[in-house]
Amino acid sequence: MSTTTRTRPHGRDGSADRNLVKALSHPLRWQILNAINEGVSTPASIARRLGVRTENVSYHVRVLSDLEVIELVATTPVRGALEHHYRATRRALATDADVAEMPLELRRDAFQTVVRDTIEDLIRAGASEESYERPDVHLSRTPLLLDEQGWEQVNDVVAHALSRVLEIQAESLARMAEGEEPVRSDVVLMHFPYVPPES
Repeated sequence: MSTTTRTRPHGRDGSADRNLVKALSHPLRWQILNAINEGVSTPASIARRLGVRTENVSYHVRVLSDLEVIELVATTPVRGALEHHYRATRRALATDADVAEMPLELRRDAFQTVVRDTIEDLIRAGASEESYERPDVHLSRTPLLLDEQGWEQVNDVVAHALSRVLEIQAESLARMAEGEEPVRSDVVLMHFPYVPPES
């Protein structure tokens, strides 16, 4: 759900990742981890982005660091204090087992956050001429009618696609380190129950 939910467990036994469950068990920690997943960040910059107090972010950053899902990579002096820079050691990706241990309220918050962020990204993209300059942009919406087995199979396809997308990003980063120019893009993978409009 940015999307933080993977549809199949990482571990062979399918058990929940206790540290990740704890990390994602608070809505603010979930948002902080998503922000740090996008790049090295400081509590102050995350607080400004989320519109919350820096003290609150700093507390939850320490929790995430203790859980070893983020790590300190640098400090810089700022007005007589040290600013701490963190990067993620884990992506904010939860398995079925992880999500099953999360409160329903947190699942709802995560889902709504992804929907909101996706809509905002699409509105900006739609207003930008850059979106129409490339002929190879892919945008599709495909309503489906599935049985339970089909639902699980589509989830597997989406999870595999996400894994491959992340592998391609890692390969791209290696090439960019040698001088390749970056192309910023946004990939949205969603599979969710259809809710018909109210009549």
